Amino acid sequence: MALFGLDAAGNSAYVQATGAGTTGDPYVMQHDLLTADVKSAFVATTSGADVVSGVSSRKLRVLNLVITASTGCTVQFQSGASTDLTPAFPIQASGSLVLSHPLGLFETSSGEKLNTVVSSGADYQVMVSYREV
Repeated sequence: MALFGLDAAGNSAYVQATGAGTTGDPYVMQHDLLTADVKSAFVATTSGADVVSGVSSRKLRVLNLVITASTGCTVQFQSGASTDLTPAFPIQASGSLVLSHPLGLFETSSGEKLNTVVSSGADYQVMVSYREV
């Protein structure tokens, strides 16, 4: 459960509650920016690849990403191998790209995987941190 409210400093913030509200599994509230439930995935290949498998009824919200390449290429993220989530990022030989936003950079459609599309034959690596929402 996600709620909008104010944090301890009076700033606008999203808070999350987990648990069932029972004695054995009470509600636990925390600021949405905290790292609870943040997962990570990594792929190293020379062709397009599935970075994170789809989760039924859940979106995958990418919070951070790192792309490195030993040869020049473009790398693009897609939802479900069909919907472009990002432009094709140009990565120079031995170059990298690092992007981060605490509320998320982009997210897949509900239930769809996160995958990459790369220019042909390029040797690249992708690491993402994400949350299922």
